[in-house]
Amino acid sequence: MRVLLISHTCQSPTEGQPKAVQLSRIDGIELMVVVPDRWKHYGQWRPLEILDEARPVIQPMKVSWPWLGPAQFYLHWYPRLSRLVRAFKPDVIDVWEEPWGLVSLQAARIRDRCAPAAKLVLETEQNLNKKLPLPFEWIRRKSLASADWLVARNAQAVEVCRAKGYGGPATVLPNAVDAELFVPMDRASSRASMQITGQALGYIGRLVPEKGLVGLIEAMPHLSPTTSLYLVGDGPMLTQLRELAGRLGLEKRVHFLGRKPLSALPVVMNAIDALVLPSLTTPSWKEQFGRVIIEAFACGTPVVGSDSGAIPDVIGSDGWLYREGDVKDMVRAINACLSEDEVAKQAARVDRRQRVLSEFTWSAVARRYVGVYRDVLAGRTVGHPSGVDPERSPLVESHPCV
Repeated sequence: MRVLLISHTCQSPTEGQPKAVQLSRIDGIELMVVVPDRWKHYGQWRPLEILDEARPVIQPMKVSWPWLGPAQFYLHWYPRLSRLVRAFKPDVIDVWEEPWGLVSLQAARIRDRCAPAAKLVLETEQNLNKKLPLPFEWIRRKSLASADWLVARNAQAVEVCRAKGYGGPATVLPNAVDAELFVPMDRASSRASMQITGQALGYIGRLVPEKGLVGLIEAMPHLSPTTSLYLVGDGPMLTQLRELAGRLGLEKRVHFLGRKPLSALPVVMNAIDALVLPSLTTPSWKEQFGRVIIEAFACGTPVVGSDSGAIPDVIGSDGWLYREGDVKDMVRAINACLSEDEVAKQAARVDRRQRVLSEFTWSAVARRYVGVYRDVLAGRTVGHPSGVDPERSPLVESHPCV
């Protein structure tokens, strides 16, 4: 089976290339991954880096319009893509971009013209049903009309595409974590390296309004005075959050650690007593997955999260939830997490790690992608059980519209 994966995410050796590596290791898969030769990531041009094990399958390609002001990267496309499709002759074209991106429509048109027997798989994370400005709403409608299968990061994203006219089969597949990097570590040494003495909460991510960090800091005075908060990340709210912590007299309890490389995060995950993800739904965004949740679970660390977007589905029964924006309910959930007895804590740590190993490693997710590829080539209209774990993931499959 020849699979052409088109993905700007696979330009990153940490975010996307592990998926490519695992796909390429599955018997019967001949993989080629198209990535842009240059890319702007959160406002900064990102150089192309390729893992040694990913080099055989990564195909850098000249990209046009990688960044166009308000349109950001959603109008990027590849001038030489049709030539590559003719030469590679893929059985499946998997576009790991949003359906409203111009490259999704480009792939659909090239499939129709250059490889009409190939099946087109589109991917999406957008879980808000909103009308996009021109030309993106039109692009999404045309792309979805050409798709043979839809892969979504959350069940709400499938519903959005249904509302936009998609009537074909769909599968919800999660993000994944490097379970060899994020591992349980010695907590005492991890805490010592961060100079933690009492109970510690952690947040890892962007310092932006939609992450609900104002409420998290406002919750701190209602928690035990021996509980501290460690925020890892950077963003436009840094000064505002520092000032808020100062006004509340929390200078010694709220610590801003700045941005850290991925390799430094497992120590943080193992040092804290709980990760908190206080995301807030806004008119333009709600949590689409929450990768930090599974990074924490891989270390055995509990998570307290709001009920924004996909967070409840990812946390499942392995953490604590509260009503988003409700500081009082957040305090309740945090206290419930921190007060769990030691025997239950240790058992839960093992369970979280095992869940990650079975559901959220790149190897596990890649196998489920191959299940989708086989299903679409076989002409099935719902996913085959070989691609899912129905016992743990009851929302994985979505039937076509009748």
